[in-house]
Amino acid sequence: MTEFFKSFSTYCKEAEFSSIWFWAFPLVTLFLIWLMTTVGLKIFTTRKKLKTVFVINRTWIISSLIAAGILIGLICFWWSCNFFAQHPYQLALLISLIIAMLIPIFCLFNLRSYYTPEGIKEIIDQPKTAHQLNSVIVLTKKAFTTNKFYFFIPLFGFLLLFLYFYKGTNLITLVYDNSTSMQETNAIDALSETFSNLESNNEIVLTTLEGYLETDQAIAKTSLKDIMVVSKYSNLKGGNVVAFENPTDARSGLTQISNKCNGSPICEALWKTYLFVQETKPNHTFDKKLLIVITDGADNIDATLASGKFLFDDENFSEFYPSENTFVIDYSNGISTSFLQRCTSAGCDIYPAENNKQAYIEALDNALQTFKNNWYLIYWTIIIVAVFTIIGLIIQPKKIV
Repeated sequence: MTEFFKSFSTYCKEAEFSSIWFWAFPLVTLFLIWLMTTVGLKIFTTRKKLKTVFVINRTWIISSLIAAGILIGLICFWWSCNFFAQHPYQLALLISLIIAMLIPIFCLFNLRSYYTPEGIKEIIDQPKTAHQLNSVIVLTKKAFTTNKFYFFIPLFGFLLLFLYFYKGTNLITLVYDNSTSMQETNAIDALSETFSNLESNNEIVLTTLEGYLETDQAIAKTSLKDIMVVSKYSNLKGGNVVAFENPTDARSGLTQISNKCNGSPICEALWKTYLFVQETKPNHTFDKKLLIVITDGADNIDATLASGKFLFDDENFSEFYPSENTFVIDYSNGISTSFLQRCTSAGCDIYPAENNKQAYIEALDNALQTFKNNWYLIYWTIIIVAVFTIIGLIIQPKKIV
């Protein structure tokens, strides 16, 4: 429950109040309601015995609830494709929804005020006999009750939630530096918790730096140029690449990670991972791809990385793993390395992390925010609709004696 209320606080903090887009949503909502009401009064002119005042209020109710349904559909659609991870419009849309749901309540209270022996004359033709008066009272009560059924219109917007179940597959590629210079425990715990919160449509490729033995150091790659000319992942020794079909399997695979590997072939492991995915998943189409590197930046070939061609200078590599979708969790404690400098220059997102679980979790959450659906927004939407619908349904016309 605490996290639920914190989510609304987050919407308020992230809201761009100075942006025209924030105010555009409630203003467009009001304009749309006014436009639909105006057009509706011109198109649907059949009023039977009900007078203009009643028809106007009814049209406002219908128009507002249609607008609410559109807003709910927009929220559900954008939520299903994680649009809000990059565009903080949640608060603006919730305010717009509240406006759209408030107007019908005001209209019902306004109509309710006419249900008096004198006021009823304003909303229906004047009865001439006692029998006609009874008929008029029954008719106006039915008309008032009918207005309540329009509160079910917004529920159609929730149908777009079904898009959530038709999401494609994402690819999360994680290169984890498990060399002896890294203290792995907190990072592993953070990864385990993060994987447990990911949905099953996320495939995970996990690479650690094993591959070289003490006797192999003499034939280790000494430059990035030597690494990038390799076209088959099996021809590279540095890096142990394992693919998992879902986060649950990946979480189990974390238990196999140790920090007993020799050397830190970070670039070699990255290039090997890229080749591995190209060779083993040639026909896969992923909705989203993300590359995460957890490292202190101390690469075996650090001395030759300061200049020359870097990974993201390769057109095919940067097309598959764009630098803007590459997230480096830096555990160097501020120590500058050529690898980290080149990643920064390439436009990768660098997140300094201390060796504690929460720091890693925050870094991973920041990287994976477009891969996770925050259900709290849908819960807030449901609560707003439910509260105003209940209020609308319990409003009763005054008893006419």
